[in-house]
Amino acid sequence: MTTPKCINLRQRFGHRYKVVYEESYVAQYGAKARVEAPWLMIVLCQHGHLYPFGGTLLAASVDGHPNVAGVLRRLPCCRVHQDGDFGELTVVFDVVDFPKVAEIMKPRRRRVLSDEARQALVQANQATRFQPRRHGVQSDLEARPCVPEPRVDPEALRRQTPLF
Repeated sequence: MTTPKCINLRQRFGHRYKVVYEESYVAQYGAKARVEAPWLMIVLCQHGHLYPFGGTLLAASVDGHPNVAGVLRRLPCCRVHQDGDFGELTVVFDVVDFPKVAEIMKPRRRRVLSDEARQALVQANQATRFQPRRHGVQSDLEARPCVPEPRVDPEALRRQTPLF
């Protein structure tokens, strides 16, 4: 079975906006996974989030912002996919209409440093940067040996302990 193609948000918008994986990514692949899964990427926004819907379609999910939901509902480029109470709405739109929807949803931008600001951070970090003295250990103290504790058999412990 092949996975349906969808837009890779990190490649398309990652240079400008904050793109993260949704919470089910960790459940599916593990906490330290490095799997590229475009269908699990989301763009965090001030009023919700954007995610791929399939093909060239994206979806915008609004939760708890009735004014924003109303504006998105009235956009001609958006089709209501799910409607809820109290400002909950999911609309589907084509990727070419991303700027119109982004203006309303207000995606979180990536932090971009100028070269001067980057150099200032490097200089400020110079005093606390890791300086290996010997074998990657910063301290002059000797490491304590690690002695594993003996394993306790719970069955043997239960037999030795009286019940009263």
